[in-house]
Amino acid sequence: MTDKDILSYYERSTCSVQWLEFNRALAAELSAGLPPEEIRQLFRRIGERVAVALPIERCDTVEQLRAGFNSRWKSIDWGFATLQEQSDHLGIVHACSPLAMAFGPDATDWAGGFFEGVYQTWFAAQGTPADLKVRADSSGADGLPQVVLRLERAPQ
Repeated sequence: MTDKDILSYYERSTCSVQWLEFNRALAAELSAGLPPEEIRQLFRRIGERVAVALPIERCDTVEQLRAGFNSRWKSIDWGFATLQEQSDHLGIVHACSPLAMAFGPDATDWAGGFFEGVYQTWFAAQGTPADLKVRADSSGADGLPQVVLRLERAPQ
């Protein structure tokens, strides 16, 4: 099986046919009616609400965080996360969410706001300092069905 076959399967199975055209029309209307940054903020707030509805238990290690995040994502079939500690940030890669397929490729930039909201809320609930912020890194996805984020100090 090739990477193309795998991606094709993923695309067909991540968004119910009954919702696909509705979601694509919603994305088109949002894009036509609002600037991208406002849509991103809307999706960030939606992500915050989802995180509150799906809290994770208290974690003491990065591995426990990863397991907690993935337990929640698995419960709603929204892919999975990997975490990687770097010298200046914590890298977060969220793979196989249905957002890319549901809203289409033109929504990729602002849909990342959803994951910023979810992960920021989950980190805040863990007691992460307020000056650490989750930001989507649009340069890191490489055309794959994933969102690359970073937890790092907010720019001054």
